[in-house]
Amino acid sequence: MTEPSSPSGRAAHELAPAQLRHRTVDGRGVADIRLLQVEDGPGRGQRLLLVRNAGGIGFEIAVDRGFDISSATWRGINIGWNSANGMPWPPNSVDAEEGIGFYRNFDGFLVTCGLDHIGGARRDDAEHYLHKHRKQVFHPLHGRISSQRAGLSGYGIDWNADAPVIWAQGVVRQSSVFGENLVLRRRIAVDVFGWTIRIDDFVENCGFRPTPHAMLYHVNFGYPFLDETTEISGDLRGEAVSAFNREDRRPREDFVDYYQDMAVVSQTKRASIELRNPSLCGGIEARLCFLREQLPSFGIWRAFQSGVYALALEPARRCAAGEPAAGPAAALAPGGVAQYEIELTLGSMADPFPGHGHRTDRPAERSDRIAPPRP
Repeated sequence: MTEPSSPSGRAAHELAPAQLRHRTVDGRGVADIRLLQVEDGPGRGQRLLLVRNAGGIGFEIAVDRGFDISSATWRGINIGWNSANGMPWPPNSVDAEEGIGFYRNFDGFLVTCGLDHIGGARRDDAEHYLHKHRKQVFHPLHGRISSQRAGLSGYGIDWNADAPVIWAQGVVRQSSVFGENLVLRRRIAVDVFGWTIRIDDFVENCGFRPTPHAMLYHVNFGYPFLDETTEISGDLRGEAVSAFNREDRRPREDFVDYYQDMAVVSQTKRASIELRNPSLCGGIEARLCFLREQLPSFGIWRAFQSGVYALALEPARRCAAGEPAAGPAAALAPGGVAQYEIELTLGSMADPFPGHGHRTDRPAERSDRIAPPRP
C-alpha cells in the first residue's frame, strides 16, 4: 500500500486520517491516553489517566479522587497547582479536625466541591431524610465528592470523529444510608488537535427524598504560570480586574488566604474568565468558560502564602441553608438532574484561541458529550 499523496511540510492536523496513519500507525505520535497506577509515595495505589494531545496540552485524571484533574501542563509548562500533600491515597477523613480534613487531601488543577454542600464546615437540619437517628447532617469543608472513588466507564481516542477526540468517562457516587444518594456522571474530553478541555457533568438524585445540592469547580493555578506578573481579564467588572492586576501577587510568608465574590458581567449565556502570564515563554493564557444559568456564582481564591502559592477561579451553584438559593433550585427532587458544562482552554498569547473573545452560545450539539441519565 502506498502513501496517499500530500504536500510536504503539512501540519498533522491538516492530514487526512490515512495520511496521518502512515506517519504514526497507532496515533501516539500526536496523542495518547493511558491508565496507570501510582506505585510510590503518598498516592500509592490510586489510578491515574494520563492524557496528552497534539496541541501541547497534557493532564492527569485522578480516577480515585472524584474523577478530578490532578495536573495540567501546556507544552511541558506547569499550569495547575499541587500542594505538599502529594495526592494521598486513601484520602484522609474529610470529617477530621472539626470538618477541615479537606485540607489534608487538597491537591490538583481541578477539585470538585459538593455534591450537597460547598463552603465551610457546618451542621444542617436533616429532618427531610426521615430517620430517628439523623436529625442533623454534618457537612465538612467543601463537601465529600473530591475524596470519592470513581467507577471508570471508559476512555480512549475516537479517531473516526469529524474532529478526533480523546475522552474519559466516570461515575462517582456520594451516598449514605438514610441520607443523600447523589451520583456524578462526568465526561472529560479534549480534541486531538485542540486547545480546550471540556467537562460535562450530570448530577442525579438517585434517592427517594429531596436532597440539597451544591457544586463548585475549584480551578487552581500554580507556579510558574502563577507569578507576580499573572493578570486576570474577561467578563468581570473593570474595577475588580484593575484592582487585581495592581495588587502584589508575590508569595509571602505572612499572607492570609481569602475568597472574594466577583460579579460576572456578560451579555451572553456564557461567562469567560482569562488568566494570562505575559512574561512566561512569550505569553501563556488560560481561559475558563461556563454557562451562567448553571453556575450563577463566581469568585476567586487568593492563597499567596509561601509554600502554598495558589490562585483559584471558582464558578459555583450554592444551596447553603438560611441563604438565598442560587440557580434553578436549592435541592434536587427524587430523580432530579443538574447539568454542568465547563471548558478550560490553554494556549499562547501570541496565537489567540480559536474564536477568541465573547461567544454568543455553545457550539452545535457535540458528538462527544455524555448522554444524560435515563428517566
